Amino acid sequence: MPRAWWNPRQHFGRWGAIALTAGTALLGSVVGWHTPAIAGSDNSSDTYAGDYQAGSLPIGTFIFLQYAGYSHANAFVTSAGNVLPNSHANIFEEFSRVAYFAQLWGHPLVIEAELPFATLTDVNLPGTNSRVAGGLVDPVFHLTYFFINDARTERWLGLTNYFYFPLGRSYDNQSPINVSTARQFTDVPQIGYTEGLGKFSPALKGVFFDLIANASFHTDGDSPVNVVNPASSPLPGVLNYGKLTQGISYDVKGFLRYEPKTSLWFAVGMEKSWGGEQVARNGTFTVAGLPIVIPQADLSLGKDDYLRGHFQFHVPLSQDFAVAADIFHDFDRVGGFRQDIGVEIRLSKFFFPQPPSK
Repeated sequence: MPRAWWNPRQHFGRWGAIALTAGTALLGSVVGWHTPAIAGSDNSSDTYAGDYQAGSLPIGTFIFLQYAGYSHANAFVTSAGNVLPNSHANIFEEFSRVAYFAQLWGHPLVIEAELPFATLTDVNLPGTNSRVAGGLVDPVFHLTYFFINDARTERWLGLTNYFYFPLGRSYDNQSPINVSTARQFTDVPQIGYTEGLGKFSPALKGVFFDLIANASFHTDGDSPVNVVNPASSPLPGVLNYGKLTQGISYDVKGFLRYEPKTSLWFAVGMEKSWGGEQVARNGTFTVAGLPIVIPQADLSLGKDDYLRGHFQFHVPLSQDFAVAADIFHDFDRVGGFRQDIGVEIRLSKFFFPQPPSK
């Protein structure tokens, strides 16, 4: 005997069809009212004021750098610009970085790699369980080629390319907060320019202008959201999104820096980041215990959109060891945690090449 396929419309009858349509409209408008996930975003860079001046270091120099940072976020701002009430978090990050100065076509070529870690504590993200998937963030490999590295005229111009590889901790689409990306590869080309202003006026001796500008290109991510019984749903079920897309992120930093003596400097600057909207797509809500799968509208998870002020300094403690710090504050933020205050410490150990023996 041939098998008869079960038809939900025949089973419910006319009243069931009307109820199903009404339920679809209700769920489609309610599910996803709160942001159910925050995926990590690889964007911008951790370039300090004065970093491109290092293009004048001797070929063969090797540097080991260690970073540790903390910031307090006093609000989470949705992509629509709304502040979630009583949202907050503490953000911790640390990473190790190595750099080697080589030469190509008569110009310095700096080869670098980074291994970063991050997590969040004291998190409150209304509408979620505030669970955090912290740990290893996407490792980074980058190259910098200097077109100009003229210490005599105090002018440096370099092109850097960062490659963020999706090899960090496994993305957890059931945790609302992830420090790693949803398995995205990111390419970030960056231009760095430093100009000494003392040649324009004796009163500006030791004053430098630093400009860092980049764009981050993101591949698509996989399965960014999977929430069982989301708080915003009137019925139990599973909310799932199968794809994450992200627009290009842009970032520009400008600094005025005073260097009273070699390697000792202080800088103030502003940073503007924009773009990078993360959109969860191919969404469905499956009602528990029922053969009902309801398509969901695309959902914005966040943006790389903020205006941030910086105060930085760099102090040499010996010829081959230095400490630097970046103190920052977000004046404005859309689509993410607004960081009220943050500080990062950087330790640098230099290994200079030995002079040739006579």
